[in-house]
Amino acid sequence: MVHEKRSLRRALRERRGSLCLSARRRGARAVARRGCRLLRRTKRVGAYLPHGSELDPRPLMRALTRLGCMVYLPVIGRQPHSPLSFLPYRPPLARNRYGIMEPRWGRRLRGSQLDVVLVPLLGFDQRGFRLGQGGGHYDRTFAFSSRKRHAKPCLIGVAFECQQVAQLPTGVHDVRLHLVLTENRLYRARRML
Repeated sequence: MVHEKRSLRRALRERRGSLCLSARRRGARAVARRGCRLLRRTKRVGAYLPHGSELDPRPLMRALTRLGCMVYLPVIGRQPHSPLSFLPYRPPLARNRYGIMEPRWGRRLRGSQLDVVLVPLLGFDQRGFRLGQGGGHYDRTFAFSSRKRHAKPCLIGVAFECQQVAQLPTGVHDVRLHLVLTENRLYRARRML
């Protein structure tokens, strides 16, 4: 399964990377419009800053902030395999060990203290599984949501439509998303019986 995921990651990075800049910008604006309607009453949203060719959630983050929502960014722990924590999205930001910008101060929250988390991904399927970069950060952070039926937060994958695949290879530690938001539509995860 490791080899299968590795080759799938490569193919999905190429697929996502082949989108032109104007298509990426249109996608980000479409996700912002759809996401703003969906999340307009949300108080605490975990988000992310785009890295590489990831769909840019900043237009949605700005719109939610204007609506009075507090936006938080993930912070990678110092200890290996520690869960993510979340700090308010405000300067100063600094690069973490992966080159991703993170906030450095503010009240630190656990993932369970957020209402919604926008989750970056390389690929997704209609069962709600996602393929991430392979570090397992989101799966470790939100493992508790697999054990609790209606636990907060609502996990929403953010992606371009081209990132959807028929079925992803999955393991016991893979956490399902509740929804996936693309430039074209909102997907609700189909649960397998």
